[in-house]
Amino acid sequence: MPSANSISNSGTALLAEDDAMVRELVSTYLEELGYHVLEARNGKQAIDIIDSNHAQLDLIVTDLAMPQASGAEVVRFARKDGKCDRILIISGFVGELKFVEDSIKDGSEFLSKPFTFKDFEQKISNLQEQFA
Repeated sequence: MPSANSISNSGTALLAEDDAMVRELVSTYLEELGYHVLEARNGKQAIDIIDSNHAQLDLIVTDLAMPQASGAEVVRFARKDGKCDRILIISGFVGELKFVEDSIKDGSEFLSKPFTFKDFEQKISNLQEQFA
């Protein structure tokens, strides 16, 4: 699956996605890129993981629309106290366009669903270069 120009990663990624099939696919993508993956099925679980994780998270991938807490809330919490700089927001629809635009200005990346491994890998590469 990884390309010849595949980026090399190590570290821990938090994946927050309420759709089980998408979560499984993106988790596989992250593992292919070398990440250890922590999974959250909703925004509250993601915030709890960020809050309780004593090690620095190297990457957060979050859906925007999730139950119990939105991806926007996850991003705000992660940015608070510098919990994680590398954040990829994924969504099938953009209900909070202003938030996405502001997040991109603050250094996050956005990827619209559906997406390919190549698209995903490029966004992760962009984040790595930006926060090298």
